[in-house]
Amino acid sequence: MTNVGGEGKTSAVALWLAWVGTFLLFVCVAHGNFETTDAGFTMHAARSLWHRGDSALLTAEQGGDLIGEQMGAAHIITSERKGGRISGKIGINGHAYVWYPIGHVFLMVPFIALGEAVADWLPDADTRFQQKVSGVTQSFIEGSPVVTQGVISLLLPSLCFATSIMLLFLIARELGGSRRDAIWTALAIGLATQAFALGREQLSDGPGLMLLLATLLPIVRIHLGTHSRKTAMWAGLMGGAAVLLRYQTAFAVVAFALLLVIACCRRKDYRDLKMFAIGGAPMLLIFLLTNYLRFGNPLITGYPEVGDWFDADPVAGMTKLLFAAGRGIMWFSPILWLAVPYVLQWRTKVQLRWLAWVLFATPLLIFMTAQGWQGGQAWAIRYVTPGVVALLVIGLPQTRPWQHWPRSWRALVAIGCFVSITSVMAPVRGQIQLMSQAVQAERAHAVSEGRLPAAEQIVDTADYGGWHPNYTPLVANWLYALHSRTGYFEDENGKPRNGGENSIIPIYGVAPVERGPDAKGSDTQGNVPTHWADRCGRHLWWCFWGDLYGINRWLLVLPVAVLGALLSFLGWRKLDGPSHSSTTHEIETAGG
Repeated sequence: MTNVGGEGKTSAVALWLAWVGTFLLFVCVAHGNFETTDAGFTMHAARSLWHRGDSALLTAEQGGDLIGEQMGAAHIITSERKGGRISGKIGINGHAYVWYPIGHVFLMVPFIALGEAVADWLPDADTRFQQKVSGVTQSFIEGSPVVTQGVISLLLPSLCFATSIMLLFLIARELGGSRRDAIWTALAIGLATQAFALGREQLSDGPGLMLLLATLLPIVRIHLGTHSRKTAMWAGLMGGAAVLLRYQTAFAVVAFALLLVIACCRRKDYRDLKMFAIGGAPMLLIFLLTNYLRFGNPLITGYPEVGDWFDADPVAGMTKLLFAAGRGIMWFSPILWLAVPYVLQWRTKVQLRWLAWVLFATPLLIFMTAQGWQGGQAWAIRYVTPGVVALLVIGLPQTRPWQHWPRSWRALVAIGCFVSITSVMAPVRGQIQLMSQAVQAERAHAVSEGRLPAAEQIVDTADYGGWHPNYTPLVANWLYALHSRTGYFEDENGKPRNGGENSIIPIYGVAPVERGPDAKGSDTQGNVPTHWADRCGRHLWWCFWGDLYGINRWLLVLPVAVLGALLSFLGWRKLDGPSHSSTTHEIETAGG
């Protein structure tokens, strides 16, 4: 440590205050229930692992005890027997296993235990939830056990993303940024890019990003020569864990290993490379062993063959990844408009520039041919978010665009914050449902009016709506929030008020196509959001649980918001205080 005594203690205290405050603020915008099918499958696998020692999902006949698990298992088994594969694969024991990253299953296990402990204090929660959603409906099947889902939604994303923001600060300091520069870097990335949504989504992308940054920090230290003997082992351990959370992170780990090779050759000492391999070995063993025990092959994860998904036009795909109005990274992470040109300037000295570009370009090159480039039930294109974050955290503290173009920088940060707030205004699942209905209706009208050949009516609504400006959530989410009031999506008794005038007309300006005189009201194109949690602001936990238990919503969130704001202010203000060193060694971390 370069600073000891009071200065070092102040920095450590400031870091913890900033972390706790940031965590609490992200808790304020957390979900009350899962809004993604993927997370639901993963939760049931983790619950099965906790209770039975095996992550298999069981049907009712096999002994599955929750309807969500039973139907999930049946879905996986039926789809594979029909010649396809959806959400998982049948194991060598005949049971269904999810294909979602095994590391996320392991990570959820302690939260399953915590959720079930909390459920003992709220034994009527599932009964209340079932009554609210009018029986064993899709909302109940996908939303229960409601307390366990609530605990995971509230804590896991917020914990991981608050940690990610602290890691961004530390990485920026290591790369020579002042405390002010490191704060700009961390908060701009965390609050003004598409990464913001990872602080509230229940998918594996948020934890995966945290572990990727936990790998990048010691890698940067090794490159700079400011590391300890254990740093490389820590990097290998975190890198292996990151791969278990997001399998494509293996490409980033290969880039890190290459950097270590270069550093070791330069110093003629290969100890760091060996320690990196030793650190990652246990994670590799877990990956191979788990696959072997489930599917009889250490390299089979359950995911479909690469050729079944990665067969789209790469030019169109890259254009969508960058500029699609519904999800493109240049709109959903607007500070890239300044950061990319600065990192591109070869006359500007930027350490690890090549690594920044490799980490940024790799996910773009991988997913530009993916049919599901848009990323499903998530904000923006989650697959490429780690590349965006990596480019920015390496480039920003070294190029400091806020000094050269202060007005442009502030404007782009403000726009980015607006985009991030937009992600909170409406649930992704509900917005995607209404968008799909609007796309279907719009194209049906075009056919009936002779503006579109009938053969071209059917499209992938996720793809079409993901790039077309008419369906961008940057507009739709605000209209969705405006109509998430009693009298639109629901009546005064909490029942859904289906019909185009309450769903796609006010949000997308297109009426559903009536199917004939036997239609009851309007057809499925005019449905309001199906899930109870997607209506009337209940995607936010304090609205969800307030309505479930009849508690004033603001009484739930205001104490958390006030405490989070206070601790954040104190913590970040202390971190912005005077420093006698430009390195982060005043803070002792596990990275060494």
